[in-house]
Amino acid sequence: MDREFLKLAAREVKAKLPDNWSFILLAAQNGEPVEGQSRLVYISSMERECAINVLKEWLIKASGEQEWMKHIK
Repeated sequence: MDREFLKLAAREVKAKLPDNWSFILLAAQNGEPVEGQSRLVYISSMERECAINVLKEWLIKASGEQEWMKHIK
């Protein structure tokens, strides 16, 4: 994926968010990844530690509070 495309998309998302809101934009290749390339790219407007905590919260919510996810809190 072209990093400039991701940066442009991030600027557009950030411009549409209210003050004091941040975002994480994940883009993933469909199907099997190409050898030697990452299948996932991301860009974020928040600090890495905060982004990790937000993603953990999302995983728990998206999993329906299943028992196997509770250890990541």
